[in-house]
Amino acid sequence: MLKSILNSVLAATALFVACSAAFAAEPEKQDISMAVGSSILGYTPVPLAQNLGFLKAEGLNVTFENFQAGGSKALQALIGGSVDVVVGSYDHTIQMQAKGKEIVGVFLLNEVPGITLEVRTDLADKVKSGKDLKGLRLGITTPGSSTDMIARYYVKKSGLAESDVKIIGVGSGAPGMVALTAKNIDALFSYDPVSTQLVRKGEAKLLFDARTVEGSKLAFGGPYPFACVYVTRSFLEKNPETVQRIANAFLRTVRWIAASSPQKIVETLPATSKLGDAELNAAIWAASKGMFSTTGLFNAEEVKTPLAVLSGFDPSIASKKIDLSKTYTNRFAEAAAQRVK
Repeated sequence: MLKSILNSVLAATALFVACSAAFAAEPEKQDISMAVGSSILGYTPVPLAQNLGFLKAEGLNVTFENFQAGGSKALQALIGGSVDVVVGSYDHTIQMQAKGKEIVGVFLLNEVPGITLEVRTDLADKVKSGKDLKGLRLGITTPGSSTDMIARYYVKKSGLAESDVKIIGVGSGAPGMVALTAKNIDALFSYDPVSTQLVRKGEAKLLFDARTVEGSKLAFGGPYPFACVYVTRSFLEKNPETVQRIANAFLRTVRWIAASSPQKIVETLPATSKLGDAELNAAIWAASKGMFSTTGLFNAEEVKTPLAVLSGFDPSIASKKIDLSKTYTNRFAEAAAQRVK
């Protein structure tokens, strides 16, 4: 009996020491480079984490590279080894597994994609549903981006062939708005702040709105995990404490978003991440604040929605047996919940 008690005490002590060591561990790589898919609202936890000092508080020196052309360029930078971490679309982890490469989501930022489809106001009377897009020019950020994938899925879901529409890369942010208002395209797949601006100016009307869970269900059949922090499997295995510190910083950030008013969020963002109109900025955040996760956890059922969407139009994914459990891990978000109080 005494031996059993002693063994239990020793085991508990070993566990405590191991946990203490883990918490005391220094990040393997303090200087890291982080690529951001583009300037969309779903990725704003990045500048917030920077401005609020959460990344620095975790002992990380982060340099940022923003790929205005779209998330596919950030992904290429990660695969090419020029950056360590990406804040981009969870879709890319599925895409890469189909190509034999392991990219792992380590912290979920958006529980829904926040994407909208706007149709030019002068065409809105004729375009009431997806099938009415036939013959039209659809704007996306860049080929291979999340907007490209979602556009192709939506076209097919609406009963059209890809040849029935013309999909055109127009960039993210202001270039997309200019392309629509100049009538170089007829409809635009975009995110806030573009979505709210176009509608408020009367330049476009929404065909679908996936800034809410209900809107995501209508467009895609369910919640759709979107923006996340992802790394290569190799980086994760070599730098687990570094990844943990990143998760800690982003958990602090999404909790701060949940607890803050739209006005407070706008005040905290750097000038490059907001518009000049304070009222418009607040309206944008009021419309989109609910899309952010408060835990960073991926849901095993909800990740099936992106797979269904991608498989619906991409034969190279539909033909592969995708193991979704390898596209993400909750290990770091769960540990962050224990560390961040």
